[in-house]
Amino acid sequence: MSNATKHKKYISQFPMMGTIISLTLFEKNDSAVFDVYDYLQQMDQVFSANRPDSVLAKINQNAGKQSVKVSKKCFGLITDAVAYSKEYSDSFNVLIGPLVKTWKIGFGGHQIPSQDEIDHDLKLIHLDEVRLNQKQRTVYLTKKGMQLDLGAIAKGYFADQIIHRLANHGVTSGIINLGGNVQVLGQNPLAANSLWGIGIRDPRYEDGRSLAVVHTTAKTFVTSGIRERYFKIGNHIYHHILNPQTGYPEKSDVVQVTIITDNSELAEVLSTVCFFRGSQRGKQLVDQLPNVEAIFVNQNNELITTNGLEKQREGVYGYESYRKAN
Repeated sequence: MSNATKHKKYISQFPMMGTIISLTLFEKNDSAVFDVYDYLQQMDQVFSANRPDSVLAKINQNAGKQSVKVSKKCFGLITDAVAYSKEYSDSFNVLIGPLVKTWKIGFGGHQIPSQDEIDHDLKLIHLDEVRLNQKQRTVYLTKKGMQLDLGAIAKGYFADQIIHRLANHGVTSGIINLGGNVQVLGQNPLAANSLWGIGIRDPRYEDGRSLAVVHTTAKTFVTSGIRERYFKIGNHIYHHILNPQTGYPEKSDVVQVTIITDNSELAEVLSTVCFFRGSQRGKQLVDQLPNVEAIFVNQNNELITTNGLEKQREGVYGYESYRKAN
């Protein structure tokens, strides 16, 4: 009997956090599924920037007024986000909230804000205006109008935690898809070589078809791109990846970048950073990092991969037919 006939797929899907969450298991485990659902519901109540009753909203509502005491996990993620923002200040900024709300890209916005609006928002994203008190576990934004936005890191944190929760339920193999963030656990029970085949989305199409497939052990795949949330005026596309230096959508030779590594939180950050750096400088950055790989898709729909993947071309199906750069 083949692996494919010995194992079944149990797929659970639920709309949450502005996307469709998908959990795939290979044995029936209702308690694990309910635990993941309940956990994400709890995280939405803490970290959502779009619901007025979340903990994050409370921090933003008290900007310029007073500090807010938060849970240990909430404080930890905000601390991580601020640290990454300082390390990659040219591209990743956890205080990007005012600009996100002004542009409204993906939330009904279809016009370019005025320069005065953008200049006003840029004054509210200085990282030295965040006060983190580790002893009291409080967060304080010192200026009215400041807004934390964890959208570029939170799903990575959730994915890492979900993998641990699944393992605690005795799950040995599984896939969690948080909409652009795919985290895999264990070995693939449906493949003779136990490897997973993870598709790299073709950004030219909206039907989810793959430009290439990476065959790998359990990793996290995090993708950032400009074809998910955007509006178009004339021939110009205004996408949701905003530059914290200029206040406008970032111009890059990259349409999409996928980070492949073990830590999903880190992968979320790097996907944004590498988009800003472009295919060449982004590739240089990732090539210097241990156990991290990346696949870039440029404006010509060419695949550019980091050195670790180039050494394993057979691991990327579609590599020769799509990668023309370099």
